[in-house]
Amino acid sequence: MSIGVLVLGIITDIGRFIAEYPYMFYRILLTGLVAGILCGCSQPNAALSPTALSSPTEVATAEAATVVPITPAAELPTEVAPTALPPTPTPPTTTPTPNLLERGLALREGPFDVKAQTAALLPAFRSDLDRADEWNQYTISAEIDPISRTVTGKQQLTYTNRDTVALEQLYFHLYPNHPAFAGRLEVSNVTIDGQAVSVGYEGVEYVLQVDLPALLPSGESVVVMLDFTTQAPENASTTAYGAFNSESGVFSLASSYPIAAIVRDGVWDIQPLDSKGDFVNSETALYDVTLTAPVDWIVITTGVTVETQRDNQRQAARFVSGPQRDFMISLTQFPSVSAEVDGTRVTSYYRPGGEAAGQEVLDVGVESLRIFNQRYGQYPLVELDVVEFAATTFLGVEYPGLILIERTLYDQSPSLETTVVHEVAHQWWYSLIGNDVQTAAWIDEGLASFSQIVYQEEFYGPEGAENELQRFRTRYDQTRDAGGDAPLDQPNAAFQQNYVPLVYGKSVLFFQALREQIGEEALGVFLQGLYEQRYNVLTGDDVLVTAEMACTCELDALYTDWVTTANLVEIP
Repeated sequence: MSIGVLVLGIITDIGRFIAEYPYMFYRILLTGLVAGILCGCSQPNAALSPTALSSPTEVATAEAATVVPITPAAELPTEVAPTALPPTPTPPTTTPTPNLLERGLALREGPFDVKAQTAALLPAFRSDLDRADEWNQYTISAEIDPISRTVTGKQQLTYTNRDTVALEQLYFHLYPNHPAFAGRLEVSNVTIDGQAVSVGYEGVEYVLQVDLPALLPSGESVVVMLDFTTQAPENASTTAYGAFNSESGVFSLASSYPIAAIVRDGVWDIQPLDSKGDFVNSETALYDVTLTAPVDWIVITTGVTVETQRDNQRQAARFVSGPQRDFMISLTQFPSVSAEVDGTRVTSYYRPGGEAAGQEVLDVGVESLRIFNQRYGQYPLVELDVVEFAATTFLGVEYPGLILIERTLYDQSPSLETTVVHEVAHQWWYSLIGNDVQTAAWIDEGLASFSQIVYQEEFYGPEGAENELQRFRTRYDQTRDAGGDAPLDQPNAAFQQNYVPLVYGKSVLFFQALREQIGEEALGVFLQGLYEQRYNVLTGDDVLVTAEMACTCELDALYTDWVTTANLVEIP
Protein backbone atom coordinates (compact mmCIF):
# COMPACT_ATOMS: atom_id res chain seq x y z
CA MET A 1 0.00 0.00 0.00
CA SER A 2 1.72 3.24 -1.16
CA ILE A 3 1.55 6.48 0.83
CA GLY A 4 2.74 9.80 -0.56
CA VAL A 5 3.39 12.78 1.65
CA LEU A 6 3.37 16.31 0.36
CA VAL A 7 4.74 18.91 2.75
CA LEU A 8 3.64 22.36 1.90
CA GLY A 9 5.17 25.21 3.91
CA ILE A 10 3.14 28.33 4.04
CA ILE A 11 4.59 31.40 5.72
CA THR A 12 1.97 33.94 6.64
CA ASP A 13 1.30 36.53 9.36
CA ILE A 14 -0.35 33.89 11.48
CA GLY A 15 2.59 31.39 11.44
CA ARG A 16 3.20 28.09 9.74
CA PHE A 17 0.97 25.36 8.38
CA ILE A 18 2.08 21.87 7.44
CA ALA A 19 -0.27 19.23 6.06
CA GLU A 20 -0.04 15.65 4.96
CA TYR A 21 -2.16 14.20 2.22
CA PRO A 22 -2.09 10.40 1.90
CA TYR A 23 -2.98 9.19 -1.52
CA MET A 24 -5.98 6.93 -1.18
CA PHE A 25 -6.77 4.19 -3.54
CA TYR A 26 -9.21 1.35 -3.90
CA ARG A 27 -8.24 -2.27 -4.26
CA ILE A 28 -10.16 -4.02 -6.97
CA LEU A 29 -11.03 -7.61 -6.19
CA LEU A 30 -11.79 -9.66 -9.28
CA THR A 31 -11.64 -13.09 -7.64
CA GLY A 32 -15.14 -13.90 -8.89
CA LEU A 33 -14.38 -13.08 -12.57
CA VAL A 34 -13.22 -16.54 -13.65
CA ALA A 35 -16.03 -18.20 -11.68
CA GLY A 36 -18.57 -15.94 -13.32
CA ILE A 37 -17.36 -16.83 -16.82
CA LEU A 38 -17.32 -20.57 -16.11
CA CYS A 39 -20.82 -20.72 -14.63
CA GLY A 40 -22.36 -18.28 -17.10
CA CYS A 41 -23.25 -15.83 -14.35
CA SER A 42 -23.10 -12.05 -14.58
CA GLN A 43 -19.64 -10.58 -14.14
CA PRO A 44 -19.10 -9.70 -10.47
CA ASN A 45 -18.96 -6.02 -9.75
CA ALA A 46 -15.25 -5.24 -9.75
CA ALA A 47 -15.65 -2.28 -7.43
CA LEU A 48 -17.66 -4.12 -4.79
CA SER A 49 -15.67 -5.41 -1.83
CA PRO A 50 -17.10 -8.48 -0.07
CA THR A 51 -18.03 -8.25 3.58
CA ALA A 52 -14.69 -9.80 4.44
CA LEU A 53 -11.66 -7.62 4.94
CA SER A 54 -8.74 -7.99 2.56
CA SER A 55 -7.12 -11.43 2.44
CA PRO A 56 -3.74 -12.10 4.09
CA THR A 57 -1.97 -11.77 0.73
CA GLU A 58 -3.17 -8.18 0.49
CA VAL A 59 -1.90 -6.98 3.86
CA ALA A 60 -0.54 -3.45 3.94
CA THR A 61 3.21 -3.07 4.48
CA ALA A 62 3.39 0.62 5.29
CA GLU A 63 3.95 1.54 8.92
CA ALA A 64 1.34 4.29 8.84
CA ALA A 65 -2.28 3.13 8.89
CA THR A 66 -4.44 4.04 5.93
CA VAL A 67 -8.20 4.61 5.93
CA VAL A 68 -9.97 3.04 2.95
CA PRO A 69 -13.61 4.16 2.58
CA ILE A 70 -15.66 1.50 0.79
CA THR A 71 -18.07 2.63 -1.92
CA PRO A 72 -21.67 1.67 -1.01
CA ALA A 73 -22.71 -1.20 -3.26
CA ALA A 74 -26.03 0.42 -4.06
CA GLU A 75 -24.23 3.23 -5.92
CA LEU A 76 -22.11 0.96 -8.14
CA PRO A 77 -22.90 -0.19 -11.71
CA THR A 78 -24.35 -3.68 -11.92
CA GLU A 79 -21.78 -4.90 -14.47
CA VAL A 80 -18.17 -4.13 -15.32
CA ALA A 81 -16.64 -5.46 -18.54
CA PRO A 82 -13.64 -7.73 -17.90
CA THR A 83 -11.27 -5.41 -19.75
CA ALA A 84 -12.74 -2.14 -18.54
CA LEU A 85 -10.85 0.26 -16.33
CA PRO A 86 -12.20 0.45 -12.78
CA PRO A 87 -14.97 3.05 -12.39
CA THR A 88 -14.22 6.34 -10.72
CA PRO A 89 -14.74 5.79 -6.98
CA THR A 90 -17.93 7.28 -5.59
CA PRO A 91 -17.61 9.01 -2.20
CA PRO A 92 -19.10 6.94 0.64
CA THR A 93 -22.46 7.85 2.10
CA THR A 94 -20.85 8.41 5.48
CA THR A 95 -17.88 10.46 6.61
CA PRO A 96 -14.80 8.21 6.98
CA THR A 97 -13.53 7.79 10.50
CA PRO A 98 -9.91 9.02 10.44
CA ASN A 99 -8.92 7.06 13.56
CA LEU A 100 -10.68 3.74 13.14
CA LEU A 101 -7.80 1.79 14.68
CA GLU A 102 -6.83 4.43 17.21
CA ARG A 103 -10.40 4.66 18.46
CA GLY A 104 -10.06 1.22 20.03
CA LEU A 105 -13.22 0.11 21.80
CA ALA A 106 -14.76 3.57 21.89
CA LEU A 107 -18.22 3.57 20.30
CA ARG A 108 -19.11 5.82 17.41
CA GLU A 109 -20.39 9.15 18.64
CA GLY A 110 -23.64 10.84 17.71
CA PRO A 111 -27.05 9.41 16.78
CA PHE A 112 -27.39 6.08 15.03
CA ASP A 113 -26.55 6.50 11.34
CA VAL A 114 -29.57 5.01 9.56
CA LYS A 115 -28.48 6.45 6.22
CA ALA A 116 -25.28 4.38 6.30
CA GLN A 117 -27.45 1.22 6.32
CA THR A 118 -28.34 1.81 2.66
CA ALA A 119 -24.92 0.38 1.73
CA ALA A 120 -26.15 -3.11 2.70
CA LEU A 121 -29.32 -2.96 0.58
CA LEU A 122 -29.96 -3.20 -3.14
CA PRO A 123 -31.22 0.14 -4.51
CA ALA A 124 -34.81 -1.09 -4.89
CA PHE A 125 -34.94 -1.89 -1.16
CA ARG A 126 -33.51 1.29 0.33
CA SER A 127 -37.05 2.37 1.09
CA ASP A 128 -37.30 -0.53 3.55
CA LEU A 129 -35.32 1.73 5.89
CA ASP A 130 -38.39 3.94 6.11
CA ARG A 131 -39.37 1.37 8.75
CA ALA A 132 -36.21 2.03 10.79
CA ASP A 133 -38.26 3.30 13.74
CA GLU A 134 -39.73 -0.21 14.05
CA TRP A 135 -36.35 -1.74 14.82
CA ASN A 136 -33.89 -1.58 17.66
CA GLN A 137 -30.44 -0.22 16.83
CA TYR A 138 -27.18 -1.87 17.93
CA THR A 139 -23.84 -0.07 17.88
CA ILE A 140 -20.94 -2.38 18.75
CA SER A 141 -17.19 -1.88 18.91
CA ALA A 142 -15.13 -4.99 19.64
CA GLU A 143 -11.66 -6.45 19.39
CA ILE A 144 -11.29 -10.08 18.31
CA ASP A 145 -8.32 -12.24 19.27
CA PRO A 146 -8.40 -15.53 17.33
CA ILE A 147 -5.48 -16.93 19.32
CA SER A 148 -7.09 -16.52 22.76
CA ARG A 149 -10.54 -16.99 21.14
CA THR A 150 -11.94 -13.88 22.82
CA VAL A 151 -14.08 -10.90 21.90
CA THR A 152 -13.86 -7.77 24.05
CA GLY A 153 -16.37 -5.07 23.29
CA LYS A 154 -18.75 -2.28 24.10
CA GLN A 155 -22.37 -2.22 23.02
CA GLN A 156 -24.97 0.50 22.78
CA LEU A 157 -28.57 -0.49 22.17
CA THR A 158 -31.30 2.01 21.47
CA TYR A 159 -34.28 0.01 22.68
CA THR A 160 -37.89 1.03 22.09
CA ASN A 161 -40.75 -0.57 23.97
CA ARG A 162 -42.99 -1.79 21.16
CA ASP A 163 -45.07 -3.93 23.49
CA THR A 164 -48.57 -3.10 24.67
CA VAL A 165 -47.60 -2.67 28.33
CA ALA A 166 -45.00 -0.67 30.27
CA LEU A 167 -41.83 -2.58 31.07
CA GLU A 168 -40.03 -2.87 34.42
CA GLN A 169 -37.05 -4.85 33.10
CA LEU A 170 -35.28 -5.70 29.90
CA TYR A 171 -33.93 -9.16 29.18
CA PHE A 172 -30.96 -10.21 27.06
CA HIS A 173 -29.96 -13.61 25.73
CA LEU A 174 -26.35 -14.51 26.48
CA TYR A 175 -26.23 -17.49 24.14
CA PRO A 176 -22.54 -18.40 24.70
CA ASN A 177 -23.47 -19.26 28.31
CA HIS A 178 -25.80 -22.03 27.15
CA PRO A 179 -24.22 -25.48 27.71
CA ALA A 180 -24.51 -26.25 23.98
CA PHE A 181 -22.24 -23.29 23.18
CA ALA A 182 -19.62 -24.32 25.76
CA GLY A 183 -18.38 -20.72 26.05
CA ARG A 184 -18.79 -17.68 28.21
CA LEU A 185 -20.28 -14.19 27.79
CA GLU A 186 -19.65 -11.79 30.69
CA VAL A 187 -21.46 -8.43 30.93
CA SER A 188 -20.40 -5.46 33.07
CA ASN A 189 -20.88 -1.69 33.50
CA VAL A 190 -24.52 -1.66 32.43
CA THR A 191 -26.21 1.74 32.26
CA ILE A 192 -29.64 2.95 31.13
CA ASP A 193 -29.60 6.49 29.76
CA GLY A 194 -26.31 6.99 31.57
CA GLN A 195 -27.53 5.69 34.95
CA ALA A 196 -25.94 2.57 36.43
CA VAL A 197 -28.50 -0.21 36.96
CA SER A 198 -28.60 -3.59 38.67
CA VAL A 199 -28.53 -6.81 36.67
CA GLY A 200 -29.00 -10.47 37.44
CA TYR A 201 -29.65 -13.83 35.86
CA GLU A 202 -33.17 -15.09 35.30
CA GLY A 203 -33.02 -18.71 36.41
CA VAL A 204 -30.26 -19.61 33.96
CA GLU A 205 -27.08 -17.72 33.15
CA TYR A 206 -27.91 -17.36 29.48
CA VAL A 207 -30.71 -14.89 30.29
CA LEU A 208 -29.67 -11.53 31.75
CA GLN A 209 -32.22 -9.35 33.57
CA VAL A 210 -31.60 -5.60 33.48
CA ASP A 211 -33.71 -3.51 35.86
CA LEU A 212 -34.99 -0.27 34.39
CA PRO A 213 -34.62 2.81 36.62
CA ALA A 214 -38.24 3.68 35.84
CA LEU A 215 -41.17 2.13 34.02
CA LEU A 216 -40.68 2.25 30.24
CA PRO A 217 -44.05 3.13 28.69
CA SER A 218 -45.12 1.69 25.37
CA GLY A 219 -43.56 3.67 22.54
CA GLU A 220 -40.76 5.16 24.66
CA SER A 221 -37.04 4.44 24.20
CA VAL A 222 -33.93 4.03 26.36
CA VAL A 223 -30.24 3.72 25.55
CA VAL A 224 -28.56 0.67 27.08
CA MET A 225 -24.77 0.74 27.36
CA LEU A 226 -22.69 -2.23 28.47
CA ASP A 227 -19.28 -3.85 28.24
CA PHE A 228 -18.93 -7.51 27.32
CA THR A 229 -16.27 -10.18 27.04
CA THR A 230 -16.85 -13.40 25.13
CA GLN A 231 -14.80 -16.60 25.29
CA ALA A 232 -15.29 -19.32 22.66
CA PRO A 233 -14.17 -22.96 22.84
CA GLU A 234 -11.61 -24.69 20.63
CA ASN A 235 -12.04 -27.92 18.62
CA ALA A 236 -15.43 -28.42 20.25
CA SER A 237 -17.57 -29.35 17.24
CA THR A 238 -18.02 -32.96 18.35
CA THR A 239 -19.39 -31.98 21.75
CA ALA A 240 -20.78 -28.46 21.33
CA TYR A 241 -22.28 -26.07 18.80
CA GLY A 242 -19.79 -25.75 15.95
CA ALA A 243 -20.94 -22.29 14.90
CA PHE A 244 -19.43 -20.92 18.14
CA ASN A 245 -16.02 -22.50 18.00
CA SER A 246 -12.46 -22.25 16.68
CA GLU A 247 -11.53 -25.27 14.60
CA SER A 248 -9.94 -26.27 11.30
CA GLY A 249 -9.00 -22.76 10.26
CA VAL A 250 -12.32 -21.05 11.03
CA PHE A 251 -13.20 -19.02 14.14
CA SER A 252 -16.98 -18.67 14.21
CA LEU A 253 -18.70 -16.36 16.68
CA ALA A 254 -22.42 -17.08 16.48
CA SER A 255 -24.50 -14.79 18.74
CA SER A 256 -21.40 -13.61 20.59
CA TYR A 257 -22.92 -10.39 21.98
CA PRO A 258 -25.94 -9.71 24.28
CA ILE A 259 -29.15 -9.94 22.19
CA ALA A 260 -32.38 -8.30 23.39
CA ALA A 261 -35.14 -10.82 24.05
CA ILE A 262 -38.60 -10.57 22.51
CA VAL A 263 -41.57 -9.47 24.62
CA ARG A 264 -45.27 -9.84 23.76
CA ASP A 265 -48.03 -8.51 26.01
CA GLY A 266 -45.61 -8.29 28.91
CA VAL A 267 -44.42 -11.90 28.50
CA TRP A 268 -40.72 -12.30 27.69
CA ASP A 269 -39.34 -15.04 25.46
CA ILE A 270 -36.85 -16.36 28.03
CA GLN A 271 -37.88 -19.99 28.41
CA PRO A 272 -35.15 -22.65 28.60
CA LEU A 273 -33.69 -23.47 25.18
CA ASP A 274 -33.93 -26.86 23.54
CA SER A 275 -30.92 -27.74 21.41
CA LYS A 276 -32.72 -29.95 18.87
CA GLY A 277 -32.98 -27.09 16.40
CA ASP A 278 -31.92 -23.46 16.12
CA PHE A 279 -31.34 -21.35 19.21
CA VAL A 280 -31.88 -17.70 18.35
CA ASN A 281 -35.23 -15.95 18.46
CA SER A 282 -34.64 -12.28 17.79
CA GLU A 283 -36.43 -9.42 16.15
CA THR A 284 -35.17 -7.50 13.15
CA ALA A 285 -32.70 -4.77 14.12
CA LEU A 286 -30.08 -2.50 12.58
CA TYR A 287 -26.39 -3.07 13.34
CA ASP A 288 -23.43 -0.70 13.09
CA VAL A 289 -20.40 -2.78 14.12
CA THR A 290 -16.69 -1.89 14.23
CA LEU A 291 -14.33 -4.84 14.61
CA THR A 292 -10.57 -4.96 15.17
CA ALA A 293 -8.58 -8.14 14.47
CA PRO A 294 -5.10 -9.30 13.47
CA VAL A 295 -4.29 -8.25 9.93
CA ASP A 296 -3.60 -11.78 8.68
CA TRP A 297 -7.20 -12.98 9.21
CA ILE A 298 -10.22 -12.41 6.95
CA VAL A 299 -13.20 -11.05 8.87
CA ILE A 300 -16.52 -12.18 7.38
CA THR A 301 -19.78 -10.81 8.75
CA THR A 302 -23.42 -10.13 8.18
CA GLY A 303 -23.80 -6.96 6.10
CA VAL A 304 -21.14 -4.99 4.22
CA THR A 305 -17.94 -3.11 4.94
CA VAL A 306 -18.15 0.70 4.72
CA GLU A 307 -14.76 1.66 6.17
CA THR A 308 -11.45 -0.11 6.71
CA GLN A 309 -8.10 0.77 8.20
CA ARG A 310 -4.99 -1.34 8.73
CA ASP A 311 -1.37 -1.22 9.75
CA ASN A 312 1.32 -3.90 9.89
CA GLN A 313 -0.35 -5.83 12.70
CA ARG A 314 -4.00 -4.90 13.00
CA GLN A 315 -7.01 -4.21 10.84
CA ALA A 316 -10.25 -2.47 11.72
CA ALA A 317 -13.47 -2.25 9.77
CA ARG A 318 -16.90 -0.81 10.18
CA PHE A 319 -19.80 -2.97 9.01
CA VAL A 320 -23.47 -2.07 8.53
CA SER A 321 -26.14 -4.74 8.35
CA GLY A 322 -29.34 -3.42 6.86
CA PRO A 323 -32.48 -4.89 8.52
CA GLN A 324 -31.26 -8.20 10.00
CA ARG A 325 -32.36 -10.64 12.66
CA ASP A 326 -28.85 -11.25 14.01
CA PHE A 327 -25.22 -10.28 13.35
CA MET A 328 -22.85 -13.15 12.59
CA ILE A 329 -19.04 -13.05 12.59
CA SER A 330 -16.52 -15.59 11.25
CA LEU A 331 -12.76 -15.30 10.82
CA THR A 332 -10.65 -17.44 8.52
CA GLN A 333 -7.58 -17.47 6.31
CA PHE A 334 -9.25 -19.48 3.53
CA PRO A 335 -9.22 -18.57 -0.17
CA SER A 336 -12.50 -17.59 -1.78
CA VAL A 337 -14.31 -17.26 -5.08
CA SER A 338 -17.18 -14.85 -5.87
CA ALA A 339 -19.89 -14.18 -8.42
CA GLU A 340 -22.89 -11.90 -8.73
CA VAL A 341 -26.56 -12.69 -9.27
CA ASP A 342 -29.33 -10.09 -9.52
CA GLY A 343 -27.07 -7.50 -7.89
CA THR A 344 -26.05 -9.68 -4.92
CA ARG A 345 -22.43 -10.74 -4.55
CA VAL A 346 -22.09 -14.37 -3.40
CA THR A 347 -18.71 -15.45 -1.96
CA SER A 348 -17.63 -19.02 -1.17
CA TYR A 349 -14.77 -19.60 1.32
CA TYR A 350 -13.15 -23.04 1.27
CA ARG A 351 -10.12 -24.96 2.54
CA PRO A 352 -6.90 -24.56 0.54
CA GLY A 353 -6.83 -27.22 -2.15
CA GLY A 354 -10.62 -27.46 -2.25
CA GLU A 355 -11.15 -25.23 -5.28
CA ALA A 356 -13.55 -27.60 -7.04
CA ALA A 357 -15.89 -27.95 -4.06
CA GLY A 358 -15.62 -24.24 -3.29
CA GLN A 359 -16.65 -23.47 -6.86
CA GLU A 360 -19.53 -25.95 -6.66
CA VAL A 361 -20.82 -24.27 -3.50
CA LEU A 362 -20.64 -20.91 -5.26
CA ASP A 363 -22.48 -22.21 -8.33
CA VAL A 364 -25.26 -23.77 -6.24
CA GLY A 365 -25.54 -20.65 -4.09
CA VAL A 366 -25.85 -18.42 -7.14
CA GLU A 367 -28.43 -20.68 -8.80
CA SER A 368 -30.46 -21.02 -5.60
CA LEU A 369 -30.52 -17.27 -5.12
CA ARG A 370 -31.63 -16.75 -8.71
CA ILE A 371 -34.47 -19.29 -8.43
CA PHE A 372 -35.74 -18.07 -5.08
CA ASN A 373 -35.58 -14.43 -6.21
CA GLN A 374 -38.01 -15.37 -8.97
CA ARG A 375 -40.31 -17.55 -6.91
CA TYR A 376 -40.49 -15.71 -3.59
CA GLY A 377 -39.33 -12.13 -4.03
CA GLN A 378 -35.85 -10.71 -4.37
CA TYR A 379 -33.20 -11.10 -1.72
CA PRO A 380 -32.77 -7.43 -0.76
CA LEU A 381 -29.13 -7.48 0.39
CA VAL A 382 -25.96 -6.91 -1.61
CA GLU A 383 -23.93 -9.76 -0.09
CA LEU A 384 -24.24 -13.42 0.87
CA ASP A 385 -21.25 -15.43 2.17
CA VAL A 386 -20.84 -19.21 2.45
CA VAL A 387 -18.06 -20.60 4.67
CA GLU A 388 -16.76 -24.16 5.01
CA PHE A 389 -16.39 -25.04 8.69
CA ALA A 390 -16.41 -27.86 11.24
CA ALA A 391 -20.01 -28.54 12.22
CA THR A 392 -19.53 -32.29 12.77
CA THR A 393 -22.91 -32.92 14.42
CA PHE A 394 -25.00 -31.20 11.73
CA LEU A 395 -24.70 -30.32 8.04
CA GLY A 396 -25.14 -26.57 7.92
CA VAL A 397 -26.57 -23.52 9.61
CA GLU A 398 -27.93 -20.20 8.44
CA TYR A 399 -27.29 -16.74 9.79
CA PRO A 400 -28.37 -13.50 8.13
CA GLY A 401 -26.13 -13.03 5.10
CA LEU A 402 -23.69 -15.74 6.24
CA ILE A 403 -24.05 -19.50 5.81
CA LEU A 404 -21.85 -22.21 7.35
CA ILE A 405 -21.52 -25.63 5.65
CA GLU A 406 -19.98 -28.74 7.23
CA ARG A 407 -16.49 -29.43 5.85
CA THR A 408 -16.97 -33.17 5.19
CA LEU A 409 -19.65 -32.35 2.61
CA TYR A 410 -16.93 -30.73 0.49
CA ASP A 411 -15.34 -34.18 0.00
CA GLN A 412 -17.57 -35.16 -2.93
CA SER A 413 -20.65 -35.64 -0.77
CA PRO A 414 -23.96 -35.92 -2.65
CA SER A 415 -25.52 -33.89 0.19
CA LEU A 416 -23.46 -30.76 -0.51
CA GLU A 417 -25.81 -29.34 -3.13
CA THR A 418 -28.98 -29.97 -1.12
CA THR A 419 -27.48 -28.51 2.05
CA VAL A 420 -26.41 -25.30 0.32
CA VAL A 421 -29.86 -24.96 -1.27
CA HIS A 422 -31.55 -25.45 2.10
CA GLU A 423 -29.39 -22.87 3.88
CA VAL A 424 -29.78 -20.31 1.08
CA ALA A 425 -33.56 -20.76 1.35
CA HIS A 426 -33.27 -19.89 5.05
CA GLN A 427 -32.26 -16.38 3.97
CA TRP A 428 -35.98 -16.04 3.23
CA TRP A 429 -37.49 -18.49 5.74
CA TYR A 430 -36.03 -17.46 9.12
CA SER A 431 -34.03 -14.37 8.21
CA LEU A 432 -36.32 -12.18 6.10
CA ILE A 433 -39.54 -13.85 7.26
CA GLY A 434 -39.12 -14.79 10.91
CA ASN A 435 -40.82 -17.26 13.22
CA ASP A 436 -40.24 -18.70 16.67
CA VAL A 437 -37.58 -21.35 16.00
CA GLN A 438 -38.12 -22.94 19.43
CA THR A 439 -41.91 -23.36 19.31
CA ALA A 440 -42.77 -23.24 15.58
CA ALA A 441 -39.69 -24.63 13.84
CA TRP A 442 -41.92 -26.32 11.26
CA ILE A 443 -42.47 -22.94 9.56
CA ASP A 444 -38.91 -22.01 8.58
CA GLU A 445 -37.58 -25.57 8.35
CA GLY A 446 -40.60 -26.73 6.38
CA LEU A 447 -40.39 -23.87 3.90
CA ALA A 448 -36.59 -24.19 3.55
CA SER A 449 -36.95 -27.92 2.90
CA PHE A 450 -39.86 -27.33 0.52
CA SER A 451 -37.51 -24.94 -1.29
CA GLN A 452 -35.34 -27.94 -2.14
CA ILE A 453 -38.24 -29.19 -4.27
CA VAL A 454 -38.64 -25.74 -5.84
CA TYR A 455 -34.91 -25.75 -6.71
CA GLN A 456 -35.08 -29.24 -8.18
CA GLU A 457 -38.06 -28.30 -10.35
CA GLU A 458 -36.33 -25.26 -11.78
CA PHE A 459 -32.86 -26.77 -12.18
CA TYR A 460 -33.47 -30.46 -12.94
CA GLY A 461 -37.11 -30.57 -13.99
CA PRO A 462 -40.08 -32.65 -12.79
CA GLU A 463 -38.05 -35.84 -12.31
CA GLY A 464 -35.63 -34.16 -9.97
CA ALA A 465 -38.48 -32.64 -7.98
CA GLU A 466 -40.24 -35.99 -7.72
CA ASN A 467 -37.09 -37.70 -6.45
CA GLU A 468 -36.63 -35.00 -3.81
CA LEU A 469 -40.27 -35.22 -2.75
CA GLN A 470 -40.05 -39.00 -2.47
CA ARG A 471 -37.25 -38.71 0.08
CA PHE A 472 -39.52 -36.63 2.31
CA ARG A 473 -42.39 -39.06 1.83
CA THR A 474 -40.22 -41.99 2.88
CA ARG A 475 -38.88 -40.18 5.93
CA TYR A 476 -42.34 -39.29 7.24
CA ASP A 477 -44.01 -42.57 6.26
CA GLN A 478 -41.46 -44.63 8.18
CA THR A 479 -41.85 -42.46 11.26
CA ARG A 480 -45.63 -42.65 11.12
CA ASP A 481 -45.56 -46.45 10.71
CA ALA A 482 -43.35 -46.65 13.80
CA GLY A 483 -45.90 -44.68 15.86
CA GLY A 484 -43.86 -41.48 15.87
CA ASP A 485 -46.38 -39.10 14.34
CA ALA A 486 -47.19 -35.90 16.26
CA PRO A 487 -48.49 -32.37 15.66
CA LEU A 488 -46.09 -30.00 13.94
CA ASP A 489 -47.23 -27.05 16.03
CA GLN A 490 -45.46 -27.82 19.30
CA PRO A 491 -42.25 -26.74 21.07
CA ASN A 492 -39.03 -28.46 20.07
CA ALA A 493 -38.76 -29.99 23.53
CA ALA A 494 -42.02 -31.90 22.95
CA PHE A 495 -40.61 -33.92 20.07
CA GLN A 496 -39.35 -37.34 21.14
CA GLN A 497 -36.91 -38.95 18.66
CA ASN A 498 -39.05 -37.59 15.82
CA TYR A 499 -37.93 -33.97 15.43
CA VAL A 500 -36.11 -34.42 12.11
CA PRO A 501 -38.67 -36.62 10.28
CA LEU A 502 -41.53 -34.35 11.31
CA VAL A 503 -40.01 -30.86 11.26
CA TYR A 504 -37.99 -31.61 8.10
CA GLY A 505 -40.38 -34.13 6.56
CA LYS A 506 -44.02 -33.86 7.54
CA SER A 507 -43.86 -30.07 7.29
CA VAL A 508 -42.68 -30.32 3.67
CA LEU A 509 -45.55 -32.64 2.83
CA PHE A 510 -47.98 -30.17 4.42
CA PHE A 511 -46.82 -27.47 2.01
CA GLN A 512 -47.04 -29.96 -0.87
CA ALA A 513 -50.60 -30.88 0.20
CA LEU A 514 -51.40 -27.17 0.37
CA ARG A 515 -50.00 -26.78 -3.13
CA GLU A 516 -52.17 -29.57 -4.51
CA GLN A 517 -55.30 -28.16 -2.87
CA ILE A 518 -54.94 -24.50 -3.89
CA GLY A 519 -53.05 -24.85 -7.19
CA GLU A 520 -49.86 -23.37 -8.63
CA GLU A 521 -51.08 -19.82 -9.11
CA ALA A 522 -52.38 -19.49 -5.55
CA LEU A 523 -49.21 -21.15 -4.22
CA GLY A 524 -47.14 -18.42 -5.86
CA VAL A 525 -49.40 -15.75 -4.37
CA PHE A 526 -49.08 -17.43 -0.95
CA LEU A 527 -45.27 -17.54 -0.99
CA GLN A 528 -45.00 -13.96 -2.18
CA GLY A 529 -47.58 -12.96 0.42
CA LEU A 530 -45.30 -14.33 3.12
CA TYR A 531 -42.40 -12.41 1.58
CA GLU A 532 -44.37 -9.17 1.78
CA GLN A 533 -44.39 -9.63 5.56
CA ARG A 534 -40.58 -9.61 5.68
CA TYR A 535 -38.84 -8.43 8.85
CA ASN A 536 -41.81 -9.57 10.95
CA VAL A 537 -42.13 -12.63 13.20
CA LEU A 538 -44.92 -14.87 11.89
CA THR A 539 -47.00 -17.50 13.66
CA GLY A 540 -48.77 -20.56 12.29
CA ASP A 541 -51.99 -18.55 12.22
CA ASP A 542 -50.28 -15.96 10.01
CA VAL A 543 -49.27 -18.75 7.61
CA LEU A 544 -52.86 -20.03 7.50
CA VAL A 545 -54.37 -16.58 6.94
CA THR A 546 -51.88 -15.79 4.17
CA ALA A 547 -52.69 -19.07 2.44
CA GLU A 548 -56.46 -18.50 2.68
CA MET A 549 -56.07 -15.00 1.28
CA ALA A 550 -54.04 -16.41 -1.62
CA CYS A 551 -56.66 -18.96 -2.62
CA THR A 552 -59.76 -17.11 -1.34
CA CYS A 553 -60.75 -20.40 0.23
CA GLU A 554 -61.08 -22.04 3.64
CA LEU A 555 -58.15 -24.23 4.76
CA ASP A 556 -58.92 -24.91 8.42
CA ALA A 557 -59.39 -28.67 7.95
CA LEU A 558 -56.14 -29.09 6.03
CA TYR A 559 -54.23 -27.03 8.58
CA THR A 560 -55.73 -28.89 11.55
CA ASP A 561 -55.01 -32.33 10.13
CA TRP A 562 -51.39 -31.58 9.24
CA VAL A 563 -50.23 -28.96 11.73
CA THR A 564 -52.15 -28.92 15.01
CA THR A 565 -53.03 -32.63 15.31
CA ALA A 566 -51.63 -36.03 14.37
CA ASN A 567 -54.71 -37.01 12.41
CA LEU A 568 -54.18 -39.63 9.72
CA VAL A 569 -53.53 -37.80 6.46
CA GLU A 570 -53.03 -38.88 2.88
CA ILE A 571 -49.41 -38.34 1.88
CA PRO A 572 -49.24 -36.19 -1.27
